[in-house]
This record gives sequence, structure tokens and C-alpha cells, in this order.
Amino acid sequence: MIKIRRLITKFGTFTLAYLLILPASQAQPLIQSQLNWPAFEQYQASGQLLNFSAHSSAQGYLLIWPELNQAHMWLPMARHWQQRNWEVRLLLPDTAQQAFDPSSERPSPAQQAWLILQLDRLTALTDTNENADQDAIAANNTNTEQDTARPVVMLTQGSAALWYQQWVETEQLPVPQALVLFDALPDVLAQQKMLASSLARSPYPVLDIYSHPDSPLAWHNQQRRQQQLSSREKTGYALQRFIGAEPLNKQIAGWLVRLGWLPLPPNAPQYLQEQHSESGISRPRNAANPGPAATP
Repeated sequence: MIKIRRLITKFGTFTLAYLLILPASQAQPLIQSQLNWPAFEQYQASGQLLNFSAHSSAQGYLLIWPELNQAHMWLPMARHWQQRNWEVRLLLPDTAQQAFDPSSERPSPAQQAWLILQLDRLTALTDTNENADQDAIAANNTNTEQDTARPVVMLTQGSAALWYQQWVETEQLPVPQALVLFDALPDVLAQQKMLASSLARSPYPVLDIYSHPDSPLAWHNQQRRQQQLSSREKTGYALQRFIGAEPLNKQIAGWLVRLGWLPLPPNAPQYLQEQHSESGISRPRNAANPGPAATP
């Protein structure tokens, strides 16, 4: 299948490397369009992604589909999880994921062509079987159950969430073990309802993270989701507020601990041990609360 390689704004390799080794407290948030992806040794041109391989047999897979022109915190996150022996794949976002309408019932020929190309890229991103087989051979382990037990966690930012959910629901992409949403806030009513319904039907746990949960747009999106979650009695949904790039790793790790996919930290309190494998629905807002008067 034909691959498209988007032109990326040139950014000096030395400057980029300098920014990336700065502590998070000193580095300014990087914008997606500033990154020269081919400058990274982890860049794989065929899938237009960065692949941070685990140092040994992968404990899990973190797949990240970012948003274009939003603060980029995913490179430090990739290194954080790679150091903990997870394989991380970071997909290059595309301008068309914001330009095309995922809720369109009659997509244009241009959108249909783009969907085919993007689905090919996402298939490469989510294909963990080859790596799992290689890990098993390296470890001289043929236990299929052990390979498939490794969690596959998908993280989608912004407009990527709707496209990803659409392909998973139509069985064009494999179902993840868990999904993390980051500021997945469509402003079109049809898209809000589409995403809310899809999340409510999902058979996997969902962690929904908002950087500005009190904004009118966030409130309206959350109301749509809570209505669908309640009507379908969806379990395994959690809502959290983004408090910073470094704490984000702890937020996700804590969630995975509660799901039973990460070990408890040393000297964990007894109540955490009891809740290690539990998950539930988080409903921080009262449905009767009218919220902001602004409309999306």
C-alpha cells in the first residue's frame, strides 16, 4: 500500500537533542510541528512512527497517537516507560485528522483515500504480535498465554480519539486492553455523541484525562459521556485531571496498578492491595448540575 510522507518543518538536530535532555521543569512544551521526526534514531519511515523498544522481553505496549499542534510531552513519556521495559510507539500525527469529519456518513473520495492510508499506519502501530513472538523466542518461551497477557494500552490525544474508536468498533483495528484519552474534546455535537456512544460500548477500561475539565467544551463532552455511560452501565471508566507532564506517568501507572497490570509499589498500603484488581466508574459531576451556560 502506498505510504505518504508528510513534509515536516526543519528543526535543528542539535537544538532538538538539547531540548530533550533538559529536565521537564526547564524545557518549554514542544509543539508537534516543531519536531523533525526523521532525526530520531527510533524513527521508522514505513509507519511514520517512533519506536522505543523494550530493553528485554516487553512487559507491555504503550501506543500513542498525538494531536497536531498541541503541547508535545510524549517523548519524555516514551523514555520513561521504555526504562520500565515497556515498548512505546509514537505515531506521527497528520493534518487531515483535524480537517476531515469522522462522523460523516458520506465521506468524500479524498477522505476515503486518507482513511485507507491512515488505517495502514494504525495497523502497523497496533501490531504487537511480531514483537511478542521475537521476545518469546529470545526468552525461549513458547507460552502463548504469557505473550498475550502483556497489556496493550492505547493513548489518543484530541481528534485522534474519534478516528481510533471508529476503527476499533468496525473491527478494522484490534481491541486494546485499555484506552487513555487526553483532551479528546470534539466541538461538533454529532462528534461528541459519536465518541460518547463509542466509549460507552467499549469492552475495555477507559481513562479520560482533561487538562481543563471546567471549561464549557470539556463539560459538554463529559455530560454526553456520562449520559451514555449511565444508560449502558459501562464499568471501568475513570476521569482524571491533568496536573503536569511528569505526574501523568504516575497517573497512568496508578491506574494500571488498579487494573492489575502493574505490580504494587513497595510498602503499598493495605487498601491498595485489596483494590489491586478492581476498577470502577468515576462520576465526579452530578448529572443534575446544569454546568456552564455556554454551548459547545
